[in-house]
Amino acid sequence: MNENEKKNGWLPILGYVALIVVLFIGIKVVFAGLGRVIPKTEDVQPQFTALNNREGQQVSYSLRLLTDEEMQSEEVGHWLDRAREQAEPDTGAYWLVRLEEDDYLLCLPDQDRSLSPGSFTATEERDPDGMIALVLRVRTPETGESVEPGSQLFCLRTQSNQWKGVRLRVIVDGREQAVGKLAQQNGQLYSTEEVYVGRDQ
Repeated sequence: MNENEKKNGWLPILGYVALIVVLFIGIKVVFAGLGRVIPKTEDVQPQFTALNNREGQQVSYSLRLLTDEEMQSEEVGHWLDRAREQAEPDTGAYWLVRLEEDDYLLCLPDQDRSLSPGSFTATEERDPDGMIALVLRVRTPETGESVEPGSQLFCLRTQSNQWKGVRLRVIVDGREQAVGKLAQQNGQLYSTEEVYVGRDQ
């Protein structure tokens, strides 16, 4: 075999190697581009759903389900443990005022059918002394699936100028529930009598 035949034998091999290298680099570039275009799951913020009042008019309250990750957090677990410890026999709702986040968490510990934000209405009603109370009414849908009692937690936000964040009533399927309230500030839990939870600070 002369020198030219040897060179001709190596050229196809070198060509294949170069092709493989180019394809490998091309695939990495394509996937890197897709990673920038497609948002990562952890970057997607949970969406709030605007609530209506009893008359079907949209109001300045919105609600969302907590994500599985949020429900498994130490913060939520600590709140639920404390709420259960302090609950009276007739307590049908746990309420957490998160002062730094300016939002509220709600748990219905006896609720064993699935709910969605559409199961709620939010109405501001004036008490006899003139103070505004937020009344959350919950209607269990007939098509609701069976769930572990209290396994669905909700986060509520508001831009209302009327409700001061103090008075709350929760009515589930026509029955008013006793509400166990706690407040969270600087990572610590307090009763709503220990810290001021009003929205007019």
